[in-house]
This record gives sequence, structure tokens and C-alpha cells, in this order.
Amino acid sequence: MGRVLGLDVGDKRIGVALSDETRLIASPYCVIHSVGWGPDSRKIADIMRETGAELIVSGLPYNMDGSLGFQAEKVRNFLRVVEDMGFPVEWIDERLTTVSAQRALIEGGMRREDRRENVDKVAAAVILQAWLDLKRNETEKEQPMADEEKKMRMEDAGENENEVPEIIELTDEDGNVTRFEYMTTIDYEGELYVALMLADEDEEDEEGGNVVILKIEQDENGEDMYVSLEDDQLADAVFEKFMEMVDEADFE
Repeated sequence: MGRVLGLDVGDKRIGVALSDETRLIASPYCVIHSVGWGPDSRKIADIMRETGAELIVSGLPYNMDGSLGFQAEKVRNFLRVVEDMGFPVEWIDERLTTVSAQRALIEGGMRREDRRENVDKVAAAVILQAWLDLKRNETEKEQPMADEEKKMRMEDAGENENEVPEIIELTDEDGNVTRFEYMTTIDYEGELYVALMLADEDEEDEEGGNVVILKIEQDENGEDMYVSLEDDQLADAVFEKFMEMVDEADFE
């Protein structure tokens, strides 16, 4: 996903924070002592290149009533200079972030004189972490919709061209052929599995002892193939999902 640089832009100092490559954690990085828009923007550009960051997230100092004041316009105009250098910038409300940073440093036992030097980069980390959490929450809300769309596409494909026959014959590595009866397809955490029952058994276990769960994958030709589950915990979880489906749909 790429690292993200977080900024807390002030008149005298610019706090800088940096995310990890997976965009989960924001950490304080450094403090730039401001000497002017030109040198400051070039310093930010240097940090972007050094860290490999792909995006800048800056706090925008809204007024407490939600309006943008003079300081916010100064920050936006300064970062337009950075954008003109080819670095994309996104914004997030930074109200109370300095207060949060001060509280974190106090709780960490940092001395007053040290807090003054570190508070800006900690505030930048607070800003960046808020943005990372916001984006992650947005992604998690979108994922169930994507999973449902994927399920519908797979169901449509199964109905139209890849319908699983009622009796399936599978050949193992030793060339032994086993006949199975297709029962149902299971969607578990965005992946598809098939539930098969041994077709040639005289007696069937009421608790599903003759049921085999296999994962549906595609070979190099794009054809469905069934893969055994090596992870026992995953196999148990998918089987539990299958039993829930049995209870809900009253499969026989």
C-alpha cells in the first residue's frame, strides 16, 4: 500500500509522522523548524523521497465551530507548494490533536522541556493515525458489499456454465476413484468451498462424518478444482458453517 507522511503544520515548527507500509500504525518521525515556505517544502520533499512515502496527510486547523479560519488557509496555501512539486495531499480535521499529544507525553512521563520539542511530531502521529483508522473503517464497511457481489457472480457463473453435477468422481494421487454426491457450495470469509458426501457408503453418519469439505480453486486453465484443507481449524470452521446451512435450509 505504501507509506504515508503525516504533517502538523505550525508557524514555527512542522511535526512529521510516518506510517508503516501496510498503513496500520503511525509513528512520530521528526520536527522541521520552519524557515520559510521554500526551504520547508523542499525539506518535506526530501523526507518523502527518503522514506518512500506516496501520500501526505495534513491536519487542517478548523475553528471549533467547524469553519476554516486564517490559519487553515495558510496551511492549505503552503501545502499547495508541496503539491506543485508532485506530492499528493489529503486533509483531516486536526482539532484537539495537540491537546491529545500533550496528554500522551505527560502520561508517558516526559519532562516539560522535552515535551516542547516532541509534541509537534506526536501531534502529527495523532493526525495520521486518525486518518489511517478512518480509511480502514471505510474499507471494512465496503468489504461485505464486495463479498456479496463476488458471491452473486460465482452463483451466476455456476448456474450458467459451471454447474456441479450431482455425482462427482475424484481421483487421488494413487489413481483411486471415489464417487461423491454434491451437497452445496459454502461461502466462508470470501472464499468458496464445496461440501461432498461419499456416494457409495451403506450408512451415513448423522453428524456429518461422511461429509468432505474441499476448497474451490482454479487451475492454470481457469477450471475449477477441489483442494483438501490442510488447516484443521479452517476445516472445522467451514464445516460448522455447512452445518448451520443444513439447519437453516433443512438439507437432507
